[in-house]
Amino acid sequence: MLRKLSVFLCLFLLITISVYSDGTNNTQTVVSLPGQIQKNNNVVFSSDGQYGFVAAYRRPDGSNNNEVYSFSTNSGLIVDRKEVAFAPTTVAMDNSNTMVVVGSAATDIPTAQIHILKTDLDGRFSPDSYVASVPLPASSFGDWIPSQIAVSNLGYAIFSNKASLYVITIQNTFNGIAGETTSITEVVSQETYSNSNRLINIDFDKNSNTLVTIWRKSNENYSLLLHKLTSDGKLLPISTTPNNPTANEVVLPPGEIIARGSNVAFNSNATEIYFVSSSTGMIYSYPIYGGGGLIEKARYQLFADGAIQSALTSPRNIVFRNVQLSTGFQPTLYISRPLGISRPLGVKPNAIVTIEASDASLISAKIFDEQEDTMNTTINEAGTVAYIAMSKGTFYRFDTLSGETSAAQNFSNTLLKVYLQERNGLLALTGIQDSVGTVNLMRID
Repeated sequence: MLRKLSVFLCLFLLITISVYSDGTNNTQTVVSLPGQIQKNNNVVFSSDGQYGFVAAYRRPDGSNNNEVYSFSTNSGLIVDRKEVAFAPTTVAMDNSNTMVVVGSAATDIPTAQIHILKTDLDGRFSPDSYVASVPLPASSFGDWIPSQIAVSNLGYAIFSNKASLYVITIQNTFNGIAGETTSITEVVSQETYSNSNRLINIDFDKNSNTLVTIWRKSNENYSLLLHKLTSDGKLLPISTTPNNPTANEVVLPPGEIIARGSNVAFNSNATEIYFVSSSTGMIYSYPIYGGGGLIEKARYQLFADGAIQSALTSPRNIVFRNVQLSTGFQPTLYISRPLGISRPLGVKPNAIVTIEASDASLISAKIFDEQEDTMNTTINEAGTVAYIAMSKGTFYRFDTLSGETSAAQNFSNTLLKVYLQERNGLLALTGIQDSVGTVNLMRID
């Protein structure tokens, strides 16, 4: 029911110090990695913020890399490195400094490898590691190896191979050894799998252990699947539509496209989810336990691509925050269009908007002139500041309530993504310079 509403630089890093132009004289450390990175090579931090971790996708000569690195966030020096899968991408970590690294295997049959590592208090990798291998469905032209992985604080990781959902143990317990698969949930059979019938995204809320999977069933038909991760490593379907053949499936109206790279946002207690259609620009919400059905919040033409091929490749990213104002808490959404496009019928620019979640009314908006750049954004926990990195090197600080943009800074390297560990005041921007990966570290107030 619709309800309207280089070279390997020994084990050193090249460190350069500059002043961050936000008026606070914060210093910046630029870390040069011994390898190339891409947008899926993310940065994670230890719980105390003393160490950062990143994998390198390729070596400086372009050959496949197979290492993950730890570095000191104070000195910028590489502390340790560990061999993992070929062409490693995503690094994820739980609250006990157990880490998983996603990559691929050097086999004839496409296989994803998940390496499970442990680090000590000095940022060094433990000698022992564990490996889980997950087969991938038959590849076709333009297919990709998944890099997303969700890590829970229950001792499990969740991985989608584009056809099924795998739960993998990441802690040694009396009941199992790290690397073992505890459950497999098949969604798309090998016989029916194709580029237009596959799983394209997973989003996981650690506090509630709720999983949302985006299922592309055809070019113009999409669904969301809802699961709960149990303490024994199983995915339990959340029944939302008992009369449907798949009771945990939320079916979108035909023509509403969720592009690969788009995500789903949870509200504070994971009882409601939000997402944006790339084709129509419609903002939707869905109360997981309310039984009220899919809700149309509002349509923003800025986020509507119209044409199918444009909508399929132009993601929308969304974040939820409960913002404390003088009048109380305000549920707020932050929606960004990371890829600007230019078409004969008009330009669809990179943009970020701040929206009141209950009625989808506009609070602030920023449209960027850098039409050919790729944009990446992170929001602080208070929901008051967005840090925005443009691929050609411009970095912005955006006040989400007033709409003011300040502290713009230009980097000489290509920027990929921005990451924030707010409790330790750490901001990291990954990038590329002269075929070498970089991590620009900043201390923020």
